Amino acid sequence: MAGIGFQLKELYDQSNFLGQIRAMSFSAIVATGPMFLTILLITVVREWLLALGTPQGEVLLFMSTTQYAFIFSQLLTGGFLFIISRYVADQTFLEQETKVLSSLYGLLAVTFAIGFVVTLLFYWNSPLPFAFKFVSYLFFVELIGIWILSMYVSALKDYKRIIISYATGIVTSFVLSWIFIQLFSWNTAFVMLVSLAVGFGIVYLMLFRYVKQYFMVDDKNYFDFLRYLEKYPLLFGIGFFYYLGLYGHSFILWMSDYQLVIAETFAIAPFYDVPIFYAYLSILPALVLFMVTIETKFYVTYKKYYSRILNGSSLSEIENAKREMFRVLRLELLFLAQIQLLVVLVAIFLGLTLLPSIGLTQGQLDIFVYAVIGSWFIGLLINLFMLMLYFDERQSAFIAMLTFSGVTIAMTIISIYTWLPLGTNLFIGGAVALLAALVIMTKNLNNIDYATFCTQPIVTKPKHTRIEKYVVRHD
Repeated sequence: MAGIGFQLKELYDQSNFLGQIRAMSFSAIVATGPMFLTILLITVVREWLLALGTPQGEVLLFMSTTQYAFIFSQLLTGGFLFIISRYVADQTFLEQETKVLSSLYGLLAVTFAIGFVVTLLFYWNSPLPFAFKFVSYLFFVELIGIWILSMYVSALKDYKRIIISYATGIVTSFVLSWIFIQLFSWNTAFVMLVSLAVGFGIVYLMLFRYVKQYFMVDDKNYFDFLRYLEKYPLLFGIGFFYYLGLYGHSFILWMSDYQLVIAETFAIAPFYDVPIFYAYLSILPALVLFMVTIETKFYVTYKKYYSRILNGSSLSEIENAKREMFRVLRLELLFLAQIQLLVVLVAIFLGLTLLPSIGLTQGQLDIFVYAVIGSWFIGLLINLFMLMLYFDERQSAFIAMLTFSGVTIAMTIISIYTWLPLGTNLFIGGAVALLAALVIMTKNLNNIDYATFCTQPIVTKPKHTRIEKYVVRHD
């Protein structure tokens, strides 16, 4: 992400207003493009099917299939994304960019293989037709590929190409859906899933092509990145528990009395899933704001502080740089909190105004409001744990994400069996995790001098992990 931030800084430094608007637009596309694309298409197609009077069973089958693909593709790739992000950053710093494309091939192979096994086991006893299973698998692995490629795309400077790839996928899916519905009157879950699979397949292929054009050479060492699983295991845990915190509570509802089984295959809880689905849209601005503020303004002071340390500047110069870094960090976090609060208020207003018109009940609106308020805490939590990774505080970030997922899941179970309203599980889970992250972050920043000067080894010895030895032996 730092690569994106550096490029965006050049745009934000432009004095003209148009340049800053462009930077904001690019931030939104790069930070939220894949997730927003998915949510937008799924939501529009769902409402389209309902407007056409499509049988409820077909609508629920479409929603459950896309929902499972969306959630489990992120759970599967979450840990790997944090690992590969560190790996790519290290190889770029070491000027070994031939390893970057190889790692992409290797990671896609690993995740696609895992995705195939997961899909095979999941559909083993399902009565759904083979064609439906096959298309849903394609959509699933396309999402896996897009999440992964989105990380590599951070190295690209051609934002127009990124935008074109997303736009092409959206337009293709819409056009295909229109053709199937208007010309052939095919408004089934299967043909809508085909439309999405084709559109997302185009996005995947275009992003893959752009990355391959940028990193033109690979060293054929496709699984070298796996040694980072052993070298930085907490990074994998951070990514996994982050997404488990976002979606684990839904799994609990799927196994509760709110469960609704679709086509003897998918267990969902529409009463809970739909308002949560819309509430999560309010988190997306937090991702954009992180890139706009932290990765542009804060990064300048962050780099200045560590540059003075590495260049052997005087203690007073280092202290001045540290104070400036802390000042900017406080201001930007306060700005993020204020803007995110505004987003929450607007989301609640729009939700209470518009969502009843698409069929949400009062009970679902209550869940939506609680979840949107919880998104304020979650949005700030996301920014804090990414800041922890800026300072290489992997253990702190891991504790924050473990707290988030653990408390959220625990409060979900309590909500089901007590008087506690649904939706407050996200509110409480996000609040507790944010409080823990703030305490940890404050402690770490107060001890930043000690961590910087006293915890680094005097002499470093190269260590070879067991995975690295295996990879080298079988290379």
